[in-house]
Amino acid sequence: MRTALRLARGWSQREAADRWNILWPAEPKTDKAFSYWELWPASTGHAPPLDVLCQLAELYECRVADLVADVADHRPADILHQHRQQLAIVEDPTTSMDDLIARLGSADVHELAAMATTWVRGDSSGVSRRSLLLKISAALSLASASSAPTEETAAADTAGPGAASDDFSGIWHSRYVYPSTGRRKDFTGEHYVVLRQQGQRLSGQSLPHSTGSRMRLDLGLDKAVATGTWREQTSPTGYYQGAVYHGTLQMVVDPAGRRMKGMWLGFGREFTINSGEWHLTWCEANVSKQAQRAYHKKA
Repeated sequence: MRTALRLARGWSQREAADRWNILWPAEPKTDKAFSYWELWPASTGHAPPLDVLCQLAELYECRVADLVADVADHRPADILHQHRQQLAIVEDPTTSMDDLIARLGSADVHELAAMATTWVRGDSSGVSRRSLLLKISAALSLASASSAPTEETAAADTAGPGAASDDFSGIWHSRYVYPSTGRRKDFTGEHYVVLRQQGQRLSGQSLPHSTGSRMRLDLGLDKAVATGTWREQTSPTGYYQGAVYHGTLQMVVDPAGRRMKGMWLGFGREFTINSGEWHLTWCEANVSKQAQRAYHKKA
């Protein structure tokens, strides 16, 4: 490019050196200096220092970047650059839905989280991308838990309460592990939850917690697997000061139907995707007001 920009002016190396010397007589150069700069990055050339590149840019009336456009480009190794390139493809209106699905399908959750973070930080419009992303994540969570039913599960849903082979209604002890980035360690959250079953659907609401935290579960049963969403409003006086978090959850039900174990997934404060273990343990089937009071503020 250093040769091309000189030739675009119709100058020989000697003429370029002469014009340099007119502009900067205190720093005279010869045609040999221009030859060395133009041969670089070959082994026979010399790398021009930054101040020389700035003066060449002034001489050729171009950008400094134009002078080194032919040398190695290491931007593809930059994760942020990769995410911006991927986002450019996603945001391109000419990208087909099939291409978009293929590109998203080839990325893992951590790459998707990083892309989402880059997109949110690039917000320059009047729309809050952070709020929009939270809305999208909630919609996707609901969609994953409410996929189109098969004929078998549809029949079970229309059969009403008690149609499932097991009744999971009752009071359950909920325990999950979550990371705290700010405190750099894992913590445990516990609640007592009233689960109510209707067909192949489970809805859960936490009982009054000692710190004021509240949680809700919405799960769909498919044989021995429960899949759905969770939502928690943290303690108003705790570390997260009443912040609301939500995400997806999938658990395996043990053969006795008295334990569920699985993993949760959700966004953290900085839009990183977090995950951890989640356990549900059956306590009792009685969900009367009197039975529930025995678990108030027990967790």
